[in-house]
Amino acid sequence: MKKKKIRTGDEFQKSIESTVKAISEEKNLNIYFGDTKNNNTSDIILPVVKSSSELSDIKKIRGMSDSASLIKKYHDKNLHKKLSPSKEDHKVIFDELENMRCEVLGSVAMPGVKKNISEFSEVDVIDKKNNAIKVSKEKTIKMLLRDFLLKEKLSIKYKEILDKDHKKFEYFLKSYKKNILSLVNNQTEFSTFINEILEKIFIKTENSEKEDSQEDNEEESSSDKNDEIDEQEKLVDENFVSDDLMEKLDSDEVSKSENLEFSDGSDDSNLEFISKPNSDSEGKSDFKYNVYTTKFDNIINASKLCDINETLNLRKQLDKQTDRLDSTITILANKLQRKLLAKQKRWWEFDLEEGILDSGKLARIIVSPENSLSYKKEAEADFKDTVVSLLIDNSGSMRGRPITIAAISTDILAKTLERCGVKVEVLGFTTKTWKGGRARDYWIKNNKPTNPGRLNELLHIVYKHADHPIRRSKQNFGIMLKEGLLKENIDGEALEWAFKRIINRPEKRKILMVVSDGAPVDDSTLSSNNVNLLDLHLKNIINLIEKKSSVELAAIGIGHDVSRYYAKAVTILDVDELAEVMSKKLIEMF
Repeated sequence: MKKKKIRTGDEFQKSIESTVKAISEEKNLNIYFGDTKNNNTSDIILPVVKSSSELSDIKKIRGMSDSASLIKKYHDKNLHKKLSPSKEDHKVIFDELENMRCEVLGSVAMPGVKKNISEFSEVDVIDKKNNAIKVSKEKTIKMLLRDFLLKEKLSIKYKEILDKDHKKFEYFLKSYKKNILSLVNNQTEFSTFINEILEKIFIKTENSEKEDSQEDNEEESSSDKNDEIDEQEKLVDENFVSDDLMEKLDSDEVSKSENLEFSDGSDDSNLEFISKPNSDSEGKSDFKYNVYTTKFDNIINASKLCDINETLNLRKQLDKQTDRLDSTITILANKLQRKLLAKQKRWWEFDLEEGILDSGKLARIIVSPENSLSYKKEAEADFKDTVVSLLIDNSGSMRGRPITIAAISTDILAKTLERCGVKVEVLGFTTKTWKGGRARDYWIKNNKPTNPGRLNELLHIVYKHADHPIRRSKQNFGIMLKEGLLKENIDGEALEWAFKRIINRPEKRKILMVVSDGAPVDDSTLSSNNVNLLDLHLKNIINLIEKKSSVELAAIGIGHDVSRYYAKAVTILDVDELAEVMSKKLIEMF
């Protein structure tokens, strides 16, 4: 295999500069390489890369530059200063975790950035391991929290060089009741979370150490005093976690109770984190949803379901169906576009040092030519802070006209929203087989334990990524018509998956719309469990999203009343109404 050439020197530095400016969205940002005194706090300083540089140096600069870019983009200095703790060593932890928050936001949106920062982190810890250097407390916490959010497991590989308190922090994360990922988008909420870490863990640690120190200095030899010291040490330990629970952290017991994850090895599944609800919508605390096995589940890009010729043929088939429809969909799409564009605002910024010459300031230029504040620039605010996720039921009952109309409606609405600056993600859900497939065979092989939970192989499909333009995903919508694709529908896990994806997005406003034609059904699961299992799980997930998150959730039922599940729901009896209802619902939400 031919080795890929690594660009170094001036060419590499120029590529880094352009990347930093693009990610940070600051065209006038100053980036310096090497030690320099001609800079201020708003500049970015990076090491020099020479032609003789090692690969580890390249990874280091890529990671450092991406990290600095994301901090520029997502970090509010004034807010940070306001919320920062006064104690210096606590401030170091606070600063490190705020930097990590910005890195996670960028890692969610850009897989390449995630890879660069991960490689930089690994280079750093490898260097420390080789030199027998312990990773500092703040770096330990940063690594553990990043692993917890992005499922990178880097801390497991280098556990022996982490700060000694890492187990206590690990337990704090796993027992924390809120969904930490949902805090990442909001700097204020995340800063509150950091301060909670400092208060519940590290302030207690310091107080414990002071007490222990005082006891040691007194040097009292009486047995009563020794008993008192022992009792105090016991209380200090209880402030953190019992020995039994500490042992669990090193075992699989905690991880087995962790949240459902499944992956095809792609970047799409790196952010699978959400707190599992443990009660149904009626408040019954004894309801538990479990999955017998996730080893056969798959998340896949739609383009991998067909070869290129089949994909093109399916797209042509969809286009023919689109031509037969009347102009209703196009009219509604245009109406949606006008509605969104009407919300856009434009204004002028005056008295600038560069931009378009302000004709109203001509007199000032003549009288005082040295005055440089004579330019103006048009500013625009649009819907770049909004993302819409469309989750389409790909079950067997959608076969024929329903899935065709769903594909056409999704295609046209995605184009419309993109023209208005709104990012759109299109997802589908079904199962890989009928009647349980390999998951059921695996259960039978293990002597059919009772109440096994979900017993089928999930297939979750990404038709369009939110960050990809519609032109890159246009062919994928025809794949919904693929013969044999549509099978069972396990709505609860699909909705949970879509929610995990959208909650990690950097946009401030998040809209999730579900299109389904029936209640969750999987014969294999329902024949071996309580018949309400899938139904109750769906209600749990909906309840969690609607009441405990900022995501706006809406649903459209095709011939099926979804209002008994979703607070914002519309039911249509004729599938031809789908595009109209989807458009109207989006107009209403905007």
